[in-house]
Amino acid sequence: MKKHLYLIALAFALIYVYLFLEQQAGVNVLLFSVMVCGVLLYFRRLDMQLHMHRLITAGVMLSAVMTAFYGEGASLFVNIISLIAMAGVAAYPGIKIPLNVGLASASAFFSGPFYAFRHLLSPGESQSRKGKWLRKISLFLIPLLLLLIFILLYSASSPYFNRLTGNVLQQFTDLITYLETWISPLAFWLFVQALFVFAVFVFGTYKKSMNIFSENGTDVLLRSRRSFSGRFTALKFEMQSGVILLLMLNLALLVMNVLDIYHVWLFFEWDGGYLKQFVHEGTWLLIFSILISIGIVVWLFRGNLNFYSRNKRLVQLSVIWLAQNALLVISVAIRNFWYIYYYNLAFKRIWVMAFLVLVLFGIFTVIIKLRQKKSMQYLLVRNSIAAYVILLVISLFNWDMVIARYNVKHSDRAFFHTNFMMRLDSSTLPVLHLSDEQLKVIDSISNNNYPDYRYHVSTADFRSEINSRSRKFVTGYPALEWQGWNVSDAVTYRRLKALDEKSSSNNLSDY
Repeated sequence: MKKHLYLIALAFALIYVYLFLEQQAGVNVLLFSVMVCGVLLYFRRLDMQLHMHRLITAGVMLSAVMTAFYGEGASLFVNIISLIAMAGVAAYPGIKIPLNVGLASASAFFSGPFYAFRHLLSPGESQSRKGKWLRKISLFLIPLLLLLIFILLYSASSPYFNRLTGNVLQQFTDLITYLETWISPLAFWLFVQALFVFAVFVFGTYKKSMNIFSENGTDVLLRSRRSFSGRFTALKFEMQSGVILLLMLNLALLVMNVLDIYHVWLFFEWDGGYLKQFVHEGTWLLIFSILISIGIVVWLFRGNLNFYSRNKRLVQLSVIWLAQNALLVISVAIRNFWYIYYYNLAFKRIWVMAFLVLVLFGIFTVIIKLRQKKSMQYLLVRNSIAAYVILLVISLFNWDMVIARYNVKHSDRAFFHTNFMMRLDSSTLPVLHLSDEQLKVIDSISNNNYPDYRYHVSTADFRSEINSRSRKFVTGYPALEWQGWNVSDAVTYRRLKALDEKSSSNNLSDY
């Protein structure tokens, strides 16, 4: 088994280096994801009978496929998150609560290399002579390696010690220089990184005692009966206090919602400012207040108040409170809409919308918890899975391209942020080759409606940067190796070449 393991680890590391050495993200990410899943299935670290294993595996493969389409971006980010989660579920197969996956992944990160090294030093099941000799050699080799490290450290810090050792520092430097002529340092460290990754996935472990959230609960809330404490009115007092609190909070929120419906939904007027307080501070403060509101309801119904026979009014007020917060979520979304309307799309504005969808789902699950007496585990599992699913949905799109197309289309009425736009992904370059007429409109809109436009890059400099990046892309793309190939770059190259052929005075040909 050991011999098999060594060969697989070596093949894994060599393939890893071949896929990623001086390569961008593309087909290599897809092939690597397939390789990881294959290794885990071979060593029986993945079980497709388990719900969490199926979900994470689907996430890894979906995000890997989208990375092969779009290259770097949201899909690559989600793929990395999914692979980290996969290391966690491999280390803790029976995991139910996704929020524990992070701890399991961290445990695998530290425990994997340790157990891999221990496995390497163990003599093996057969107690063979070769295994014993390997163990003995390792016992001497490790102290010698540590001794060399300290000698080099002491030599670097003291010229007297260095002279005493026969200038060992220079000899070591010469050795490294000689080795670099045969082995690329980048390839070597990628090889070491690959072995580390292999150890994390194959040897990572996790102890259930580290769980922050218990895995032994159920979705249904169970009543905990306690011995008589002499306090007959405890639940009644808690309920009355909750009713008074929610009555006051509902009234305050009702005023807030009425004001927002009037001023934000129906009769919003932009004064020409940057909407900083209205959107930046206002949006995040409102989101924070919504999360606190959800927390208040969860806290009130954390225990036996769920089973109190006279809690109907409190449940009704809680549902109204949550419904009003859902209305507030819509108000926040409309604020974000107005920001997009006047200042175009940006990544944070997209993430705000995605987060608001998650908050609405969270409010919905809390209402279900109240009406069906669900447990905290129900909320944790459903909402963490929803967050992961939203990430997977985000990975399905090339957001740089979405932003570029939207902002160019609406550049005749909204602010076109030249600094931001010219730093978007290369896939947007064909879209950002704007005509003279479009650039004049952008200048006109910006000068008339946005007084601080002078602090941003001029449209002339914007065009120059887009042309420069396009030239570099067209020149460099043919040199791209197959490992870093992705659909988005291939389409971009074809479109830029078409622009080059059609135009003799603009864009790519005449500078």
